[in-house]
Amino acid sequence: MNKTIQELVPLIQEWAKERGIFKKSTPFDQLLKTHEEVGELIKACYDNDKPAIQDAIGDTMICLLNYCYFKNMDFIFHYEKVYPMEAPNNITQTTFAISANNILSELFEAEYEQDELYLYSYLIEHILYILHCIALSEGTTLETCLNIAYNEIKNRTGKMINGKFVKDEK
Repeated sequence: MNKTIQELVPLIQEWAKERGIFKKSTPFDQLLKTHEEVGELIKACYDNDKPAIQDAIGDTMICLLNYCYFKNMDFIFHYEKVYPMEAPNNITQTTFAISANNILSELFEAEYEQDELYLYSYLIEHILYILHCIALSEGTTLETCLNIAYNEIKNRTGKMINGKFVKDEK
């Protein structure tokens, strides 16, 4: 049974705390990981691979959630602002995913220049909106994608190396 965003966010934050992500990582490290996940999303969209799209959306959301934790931003607040919005139907998933990468570049720049919190909020919401549009085009939701990602990681073990959580090999 799927959990709600309100249930998932504290579970994911607790998971990240238990694995040292908040102690041994930085906001920039989380943006780097987000960049990696958005790259996987672009590939999944290009390949039209629904399970991979859902997984990449969820993984991207986890990274953004961790970033929001570092910035003392309420992830649920930003999620709820974009969730009811409708998606345009004249843009391809791959184009949306590339747009997410472009917005992420702006977030990197804002982080580097230590811009105001409102800019971080705007950029996070923009990325979430893009993820939402891709999810809708796949007949799924951000909540479902985040459940998929959480269920994949919840029992995962690993260690922090250079600000990045590296999962143990199976």
